[in-house]
Amino acid sequence: MKYTKEHQLLALIYILFMGFGYPLIRYISDIFNPINTNAIMFLSGGTLLLLVATIKFRHEIIKLKDNLQLFLKLIIIAFLTAGNMYCFIAGLNKTSALAGSIFGILSIPFSTIVAGILYLDEKKKLKELHFIFGSILALIGSFIFVFTGTYKISSNSDFLLGIIFLIGTIIIQAIQNLIVKDITKYLHSIVISSCSSILTSILFFTFSIFSGNINELITAPPNKIIIVLLTGIYSIFVGMFISFFIIQKQGVIILNILKLLIPPTTAIVSYFLLNEKIFLFQSFAIILILIGCIIALKQKKF
Repeated sequence: MKYTKEHQLLALIYILFMGFGYPLIRYISDIFNPINTNAIMFLSGGTLLLLVATIKFRHEIIKLKDNLQLFLKLIIIAFLTAGNMYCFIAGLNKTSALAGSIFGILSIPFSTIVAGILYLDEKKKLKELHFIFGSILALIGSFIFVFTGTYKISSNSDFLLGIIFLIGTIIIQAIQNLIVKDITKYLHSIVISSCSSILTSILFFTFSIFSGNINELITAPPNKIIIVLLTGIYSIFVGMFISFFIIQKQGVIILNILKLLIPPTTAIVSYFLLNEKIFLFQSFAIILILIGCIIALKQKKF
């Protein structure tokens, strides 16, 4: 597959938007209980995407009426998304924005190998020497970035619990990406994103009602709800639609490589918005990550 200028632009948008996304979610993570935060975010983001999908891709939505298997897969994605986002927001709330983006790196080796085993087009990427060399270089840079930065082990029980939540996102994301890879053969990514977002929102609202957390939303001031609603539109558009679209057009492995560029972007944004520190030695790691990703995404072998 040729890596076109359109693919490069999409990759750049994904990296920059995700860099802002982690601090935004970190900022709103303590406004409500994670269940309520997710319920609102997925409702707002999913509703907007569903509106677009209904107007532009109505024929794609009709496919769900005649294919129960596709609808069941969307339900599975919704459950995985619910688990992933609950762990993600709970983890960010107890750690930091940078820690959240860093733990995304740890899912890359596992999901890359599994995708290469299950899908022929992904397997071809794994066999390219420049891809292997660039990926290793980017991973090394990512871990240098981690261990020379603000990410420090803490004995605080809340921090350790946050780490456990973030580890949960690693496992869930790897499984989710494989199912999305399969369903994008039959449905447009915006239909997948919108339907799974609405279903995920229903799940979270159900959990909120049965757990009694819904009272928090009933008595909440409108301005707080609006902040979470707007963040949800942003996050669902970037975190689900764009990532699913990249999987559909470029594959799971390419998405994983792009994720390596998110921690440096997140660190820069967090420095200005959340006052999270950046150390000078991290600049070397950022350069290493950039070089590794450029090499990995090149089309011609050396």
